[in-house]
Amino acid sequence: MDFVTFEKRYLRVTKRFGQWAGIWPDQNKCVKCIAWFLLYLEMVSITIVQITKIVYEKTVSAFLDDVPLLGASFIFFTKHGNYVLNAAEFKWLLKGMYQDWTDNRSDHEIAIMTKYVKRGALLTMFYLANAVVCTILFLQVPWTVRLIAKLKSYNTTPMIYIVPTYYFVDEADIFYVAQLHGSLAIISVLIVYGACDTIFTIIVQHACALLAVAGYRFKHIEPSSSNAAKNSEKQMTRIERVHFSIQAQQRAIKYVEEIENTHATYLFLCIGLVVCCFSVTLVQVVTMDVNVEFYKVCSFLIAQLMHLFYLTIQGQFVENGCDNLYNSIYKGLWYNANAKTQLLYVLALRRMLKPIRLTAGGLLNMNMQSFSEVKCDTVCTKWIVFSYI
Repeated sequence: MDFVTFEKRYLRVTKRFGQWAGIWPDQNKCVKCIAWFLLYLEMVSITIVQITKIVYEKTVSAFLDDVPLLGASFIFFTKHGNYVLNAAEFKWLLKGMYQDWTDNRSDHEIAIMTKYVKRGALLTMFYLANAVVCTILFLQVPWTVRLIAKLKSYNTTPMIYIVPTYYFVDEADIFYVAQLHGSLAIISVLIVYGACDTIFTIIVQHACALLAVAGYRFKHIEPSSSNAAKNSEKQMTRIERVHFSIQAQQRAIKYVEEIENTHATYLFLCIGLVVCCFSVTLVQVVTMDVNVEFYKVCSFLIAQLMHLFYLTIQGQFVENGCDNLYNSIYKGLWYNANAKTQLLYVLALRRMLKPIRLTAGGLLNMNMQSFSEVKCDTVCTKWIVFSYI
């Protein structure tokens, strides 16, 4: 499969978002710089007016309204900055993926890699669908409130903003400008989140595919004949296949380690910011009355939870792949081989005892256990804060 066909079949949406965000490799530099300028101009300006609102009003309500969205802005800078600063590493990961697909492989290995790339595409579409729905819920709130007020003939029309901000002028004079500014900020966040998180998913699923391919090679090294070990010609073939399998194992490990090196700090910052924003949003939800804006905050809460789940589950996929590879090596027909070949199996098993994981700064393993612990700790913190309030 050539590069163009592979991109069109499996990376079309991810590539489009990556180009909009200006982080896709081999993209035109002029277009990339324009994308960076527009995104950062929008996000820096919206961050300034959000902070201004907190400083101007100096109330708990203003703090609760703005902090979760400010956290989303800081996550924006973290995500985009990581892929800009590590552009060379990301290009290596993507080109390595292409190279792995163009290598001469058996039909079984192609089937394994196809399974994982399809899973990556499915997770990508699920993530983007959730993000688009939450974005629409955010953008429609001010207009829904005004429509309800008009239909019920209220004396005054409520002025609810997509993003709580302060512009040093009368709010009524810049209502539509403020809504446009907030809408562009939400769309910018959607673009960068969609680009970075779907790219992360694609490369992690490819790492899982490499681990599965290595496991398949170890399980199918030798012929089923019990007399194979006595045949010198078959013995040489077996040794070559063991080396071939170890090369696949080393390739998978190297790919996972490169993902970890380029994403450890990024994941640490993202997880920390998401947890903080999630805690504040929980407090905001339990202290609000049920109205149109309440549903907007709930949608934001769900988006944060899904974001946290989406990041941690990728690490769980890698851990599962490593466990399966270890089991595949152990279940191989190593007992039919001579001592020299068995030693290669031992070395391969020994290498898998060293954890190959995705972590948040080397402090938090990215897996479902961490997701459940973080979620439970956050909920407990919410109830403590709520009881205090």
